[in-house]
Amino acid sequence: MKLFALLQAGRQYSQVWPLKSELNALFPENKIIQLTGLGFRYLPVLAVLTAFLQLTLLGSGFTGQILAMMLFIISLPLQGWYWLGVRSATNLPPALVTWCRQIHQQMLEQGVETQTVTEPRSYLDLAKILATAYQQLDKTFMRPWL
Repeated sequence: MKLFALLQAGRQYSQVWPLKSELNALFPENKIIQLTGLGFRYLPVLAVLTAFLQLTLLGSGFTGQILAMMLFIISLPLQGWYWLGVRSATNLPPALVTWCRQIHQQMLEQGVETQTVTEPRSYLDLAKILATAYQQLDKTFMRPWL
């Protein structure tokens, strides 16, 4: 995949993934999505403020280093979206495929109409199934797997 396609896939994956606290022990996505969102919101301002402070204290002789530091700080959320984009396209391990099938079967048993993929292959499919399950099923559907 190209870089921008991976960044876009990571952003979409972060919007699909259900941010539920019970998933924290199983998947790192919750933390990465929250930190990436925080970084996207606050790191550009922090980069400009620290650049201004360094330029004021150190002078224009350090402009190259200041610009490099600014670019690094601004790129941190992009690194999070890149990781999420790669993760969304990664194939699921067999244990998680079985788990997805069980959740999908439980949704069918309770009469939930699913628009999600019936044969999960990637973490994006897992995110779609979990998001649908959290929206349509009661809160106890995760208990057997935690």
